[in-house]
Amino acid sequence: MQAHGIMFHHFTDDHHPPVQGAMTADDLRDLIRFVGRQNILSAKEWLDRALNNDLDANHRCLTFDDNLRCQYDIVLPVLQSEGLTAFWFVYTSPLEGKAEKLEVYRQFRTTHFTSVDEFYSRFFRSVSQSEEGTKVREALNGFDPRGYLPQYPYYSDSDRVFRYVRDHVLGTERYNRAMDKLIAESDTSAAEIADELWLNAEQIKHLHDTGHIIGLHSHTHPTVVSGLPTETQAEEFERNRKALADIIGTSPTTAAHPCNSYDAATLSIFSDMGVRMAFRADQTKTEHGLLEMPREDHANIMARMKRYTVDTMPVAASF
Repeated sequence: MQAHGIMFHHFTDDHHPPVQGAMTADDLRDLIRFVGRQNILSAKEWLDRALNNDLDANHRCLTFDDNLRCQYDIVLPVLQSEGLTAFWFVYTSPLEGKAEKLEVYRQFRTTHFTSVDEFYSRFFRSVSQSEEGTKVREALNGFDPRGYLPQYPYYSDSDRVFRYVRDHVLGTERYNRAMDKLIAESDTSAAEIADELWLNAEQIKHLHDTGHIIGLHSHTHPTVVSGLPTETQAEEFERNRKALADIIGTSPTTAAHPCNSYDAATLSIFSDMGVRMAFRADQTKTEHGLLEMPREDHANIMARMKRYTVDTMPVAASF
């Protein structure tokens, strides 16, 4: 076992809908208890120890990706009650008024269908009837989802097929076209879905001013950063850096790799920008530098928690 961050995305309550994989405030409190509050470092202590190679194997930190409003509304009170601060990795195009499609599409597929499997059925039926149908069928001929993204055991086979088609068969432009068609055929719109999805500048500044660490996560959140030209990557992260620096008054020195996708060029860009620590989204690299720090998705921990009852779990039962 090695020191690592714990990665979170979506949260749900009476105001924020229960999208796929979302946690409640009580889930987060139970997770903190399960991991052991004594093992979880606040953000600044984690960063200082990481930079000084002084992290112990039991040390954890909490990280929140994608600057989601549900995190601020639901998570922040829990962290305050626990005396914790965290890393918040922010992609910044929504701050310019752009309803970034990645999150809009995620919200659509998990709130406008009876289940995510119903969405997958509708999505692939629509794609099969489009000009991309033959390409998708050929790509999936012989495709074994069990061998794709094995580092994420919480993905279903349907999740893996969808992500493979989205990222490696259709690509951004064709995928967006397919999703926009489904939304156009529904009873909602992208603008309606996007309402209150993201943090605003004032909330990000408040997090920074109260001891949380704000980090880079790209400008538009590409799903495959490693497939982008170096110049495009540099522009993504420089726009991200400048937008956040304008809000918090200093250039971020931490980052998280969007969708765990990066290459040597990404690491070089981070170094040149003064990023001192960046997180991956898994723990598959046992040998890593400060720009490839490991994380574990909260879903893995939640699965382990199911083997225990909240009332009888031992302290730090996950170790």
